Amino acid sequence: MEEIIKMATRPGFVEVFWRRLQGCRRLGKMDTMQQIYNEMERECEAKYEHACFPSFQAFKKYLYRHH
Repeated sequence: MEEIIKMATRPGFVEVFWRRLQGCRRLGKMDTMQQIYNEMERECEAKYEHACFPSFQAFKKYLYRHH
């Protein structure tokens, strides 16, 4: 399944987020959580014309509540 399709739902968005964060860390990249989130939201907005979360703070609350 394509990542962009998974990112259409909040649980899928979180799943893709963790995968990307782990991938960055494995490669030694120092992208922040917010940088990864911002890129993913740009992708969602381009594909679906709306953001998955209203803000990074809302995303973090959801992320930690469902992790």
